[in-house]
Amino acid sequence: MTSIDASQTLPQKALLAAPEKAPAPVSKMIVDVARETGVSPIKQMREMFKLQRKAGISFGEYYAAQHYRTDITSEEKLQFVGEMGSYKLNLRLSPAKLGDKRSFIRDKVLYTTMLRGMDMPTTETQAVAHTERGFGAINTLRTAADVSRFLKSEARYPVFAKPLEGSKSVGSALLVGIDADKGMIEMGNGKSFDIDAFAHEVIADYPEGFTFQSAVQQHKDITELAGQAVGTMRVVTIIEDDAPRVLYAVWKVPSPKAMSDNFWQSGSMLGAVDAETGQVSHAISGAGLSREVLEQHPVSGKSFAGFQVPHWDQVKEVARQGHSMFPEFGVFGWDIAITDEGPVIIECNANPFHTLYQLAHDRGINNADFAPIFDKVEARTQKILEERTAHFKKLRKEQQV
Repeated sequence: MTSIDASQTLPQKALLAAPEKAPAPVSKMIVDVARETGVSPIKQMREMFKLQRKAGISFGEYYAAQHYRTDITSEEKLQFVGEMGSYKLNLRLSPAKLGDKRSFIRDKVLYTTMLRGMDMPTTETQAVAHTERGFGAINTLRTAADVSRFLKSEARYPVFAKPLEGSKSVGSALLVGIDADKGMIEMGNGKSFDIDAFAHEVIADYPEGFTFQSAVQQHKDITELAGQAVGTMRVVTIIEDDAPRVLYAVWKVPSPKAMSDNFWQSGSMLGAVDAETGQVSHAISGAGLSREVLEQHPVSGKSFAGFQVPHWDQVKEVARQGHSMFPEFGVFGWDIAITDEGPVIIECNANPFHTLYQLAHDRGINNADFAPIFDKVEARTQKILEERTAHFKKLRKEQQV
């Protein structure tokens, strides 16, 4: 009998695909920018090469982030970073040699299990799909049939499904229930998919593992403004001296049609949040010439400006407590959901994407306020490295005696 790929029964993949890279500039884009801004194609090219060389900003990122703008000085433009520049900054603050715990932090099951064991607010894992690895008493699904059975008879909906490792919401989906008669899984964006085909996709496309977590119910004030889809607060913490503190915050506001909150999805927004007070000043959407500053949410009509993020003092405290568990790291990015009861840690990122701050706050991450802080964080982590190296040298010397 000829085998049939179950994923072919789907009109498209059920789980969220990876974002495309920012497109390289084409002649129309260059001409449109010149027409809209008065910046000549020659000047655009010169700026692109300079920012790529000095700030790790790709040509596509140059246009997506509007680095051609004339209201920003050349010095201010050099304070911005692209994805590669963001990664290099994080390596300065948390050197790779100190990163022996990175794989543990990336593991969504192990990390959240540790947080729950330490009485930290985080998500509940209902089940994990993996063909080989064990997860103790957590329900482990080995086959597509196991995943189908879980979805049909064991899951407590709503469920947020996502890969065991990964970023940018790739492979994620909000599952709100099933239509048992039709054998369909119902998703948060209103679409439905064949349960068995969905299960096959999970096992076939994500061999590194896949988790099913209880979906978080968002705070009523946030839902009233931005809709049902959970939009997390990206809270970045650093350690300059002995204790972590919050450096900046961004609200990832989902598109009204999205199931997750990553900004690269069409219609998604970013809110600029005051790190100290938790007040929102504005939001932005789009990229390049399509970028818009939003005073109000496009669906609810409610104002972003002046919105107070609920439980903000608790949000900051949860982020600080989480960072203090791994004090050798100089920087972390926390995705924190806000419920009626308080904050819930969704994920921890050892490599936070600083372009989110730049887009929301319209300011380069290496600005005059942050740059001296980064120098202090780097000096602290270098001191830790030196002390660790000296310690191991001493141990080796003692073992040779």
